[in-house]
Amino acid sequence: MNDGRRTMTRNTRSEGELARTLADHTSSPFFQAEASEILRLADPVSGAWLLDVGCGSGGLIATARSEGVRFLGADISRDVLKAARTLSEFDGFLQAVAERIPFRAQSLDMIFVQHVIEHLRDPMETCREWNRALRSGGRLIVVTPNARYPDPSIYHDPTHIRIFDPSTLRALLETTGYHVDRVETIFPFLRGHIVFGLRHRRLFSVLPPWSRTGRSLVALARKPESGSSPRLTGGHP
Repeated sequence: MNDGRRTMTRNTRSEGELARTLADHTSSPFFQAEASEILRLADPVSGAWLLDVGCGSGGLIATARSEGVRFLGADISRDVLKAARTLSEFDGFLQAVAERIPFRAQSLDMIFVQHVIEHLRDPMETCREWNRALRSGGRLIVVTPNARYPDPSIYHDPTHIRIFDPSTLRALLETTGYHVDRVETIFPFLRGHIVFGLRHRRLFSVLPPWSRTGRSLVALARKPESGSSPRLTGGHP
């Protein structure tokens, strides 16, 4: 699946074309639904420091800024970040890889990772890196394709390395030091009824068999309880 975040950063395109592609992705009902679910699970409080890893267009940041949180975005692509700054009128972006985020230990309240983990060569070490940067009790929210979705062709993407199912995603997070509160799915497989499934996604997320076979997994995990504001290792937030 071309998720509009990691995969698009690999393409060479004009600045205007890239901005339009990012804007189209951010306005799609699927992106908006995922952003809504992420923020519902995160339940951010005013003043919290959040990092969106693989932030792409910055659409999630634009949505969350209305919650009064302090948001930062990181992406591997300089061109994508330039377009994101233009689209969001926000400057809290930095260039970084998901596997090494430039924040001090225990400096972030929440980390959002939307359609990134399936691209990583070493997700275990990367999850440990995110754990390092989270404060005790901090939350990690991961959105990724679901291997149990009945139509796997939707995720055919040469940059995908591993597609998780609910059990393997939970195991990964628990092995890397998180307490997993829940792993849900969204976007049920309803052939010919995509809009209906999108509209009633929360109902289907608890109804078997759709509750295990939705298109995307959404995991909420916490770093166990054991802070200062997040600071870049270079010395500024």
